Amino acid sequence: MYMYLFGIVLLGIVVLVHEFGHFLFARIFGVRVEVFSIGFGKPLFRKKSGDTEYRISLVPLGGYVKMLGESTSEGDDIEEKDLPFAFSSKKWWQKVLIVFAGPLFNMIFAFLVLMVVACFMFSAPSSLLEFVSPDGAAYAAGISDGDRIVKINGEDIAVWDDIPSVLAPMSGSGECGEISVEVEKAFTKEIKTYTVHPKTGSFTDPFGDTHSRCELGVVRAPREPKIFLLKDFPGLENGDVVLSVDGENLLRYYELAERIKKPFKNMTVLRGGKEITVNFPEDVTERPEIAYGGMIIASVEKESYSEKVGVKKGDFITAVNGVAMTAPFQFYSIMGKLKEGDHVTLSLIRDAAPLDIAFTASFDEKENEMTGVRDKKMNWGAFFDYDYEVKEFYARRSGLLTFPLRYAADEIVNVTMSTFKGLAYMISGKISAKGLGGPIMIFDISKRAADAGLRYFLAIMAMISINLGLINLFPIPVLDGGYIVIYTLEGIFRRTIPQKVKEKALMVGLFLLVGLMVFAIVNDFTRYIPMLFKHN
Repeated sequence: MYMYLFGIVLLGIVVLVHEFGHFLFARIFGVRVEVFSIGFGKPLFRKKSGDTEYRISLVPLGGYVKMLGESTSEGDDIEEKDLPFAFSSKKWWQKVLIVFAGPLFNMIFAFLVLMVVACFMFSAPSSLLEFVSPDGAAYAAGISDGDRIVKINGEDIAVWDDIPSVLAPMSGSGECGEISVEVEKAFTKEIKTYTVHPKTGSFTDPFGDTHSRCELGVVRAPREPKIFLLKDFPGLENGDVVLSVDGENLLRYYELAERIKKPFKNMTVLRGGKEITVNFPEDVTERPEIAYGGMIIASVEKESYSEKVGVKKGDFITAVNGVAMTAPFQFYSIMGKLKEGDHVTLSLIRDAAPLDIAFTASFDEKENEMTGVRDKKMNWGAFFDYDYEVKEFYARRSGLLTFPLRYAADEIVNVTMSTFKGLAYMISGKISAKGLGGPIMIFDISKRAADAGLRYFLAIMAMISINLGLINLFPIPVLDGGYIVIYTLEGIFRRTIPQKVKEKALMVGLFLLVGLMVFAIVNDFTRYIPMLFKHN
């Protein structure tokens, strides 16, 4: 019931906005609105005000506005005194605007909601380079962990999101252009400028398409000061999180690595959930030989691929196919690029001894329950012991009004493009139509978004509002787009389409719409019933 409540609230608001668009423009053009209903079926609540009866009905999966003279079958039954207030007596362009107002209001509403969402994002993760990949372009240029980007090609960088937006675009040859990167150095706070030649990388979108992009080889994810001892050091243990050295607090692994280059007398570590102070003899001159402890395997799922190849809890991963691993995301990145049949050598340390595990990559191809896209996945099942909590948040460089406007506009464009792309791929068969969701899927997504917080619930509400507006513009009779086509044709040819033709077109549209709804509901059941059994 908890899940359905959020879905009903979300759908109710989105539908209310849509129908209010129709209602408002009908009133502007003097059309009498007889019924304004949220939901279909038996009215649970009704109130008459003026000429309009306002209803909340039993089935919360839509709504409608009933206007005088709107039905194709009632035009001849309207009394002469009521004709000026009938929808059927209005000019064709007025009819088009009344019908178009529903989808238009959905878009306007989504834009306003997304502006509110943007207000949660005025502060964002800073442009601090938490990790600079040793094989990346930034590292090759001399940039280090802990440096903070302040400018790229002379343009100010305030937060992490600014970095990809100002990277030099790819040339016609597919090469990334050279850029100037100004950074504040990690420990000296000195401002230095580097010339960086980004590498050409790629990413896969939710539809399975691969796109090229320019990459610096930098990552936002912080590495906490957790250690793995490459050589025994009295007083320290694998998995210790070093909180301070000689009273100097530490937040990140690269800070620890720099600090232990100098002599120290004591450390405060987090071990087994308890803070412990470790004192070292004054005559100890050697430094600990450590690596980032987040590469320790914390758990291995039973019957997973990692268990089959021999990975165990407590293993420390050092390399994959000879490429050194110093952060979990590196491991996931290289494993994500493997193909069926690729030979893999996994280097690790177990019980203080180096060990290589060789295996051949193998994948299971399954249809994604939510999207319908067929995914090839390796059920790896081994998990690292790390914490990627972002520590610093900076204010965005955009103003209080500029950023929300730009963010809302960009999101509407992105959702619109994704909607049409997904539809085109379903029609072409590139992705399965099983990804099409119905009311249960909407309720589930609404509940998950609400659990994540108001920002996410509002973002989902905006996305569904955009989709409702777009779908209603499809040129299918019964939908707003179908009516827009009919009234526009009547305006162009200056004659009314015969009533029988309209009725047949509407019947075809109704058949298609009902069929689509039944298909979506069946998808919901086939998607969620197996998921319920998995959790029980």
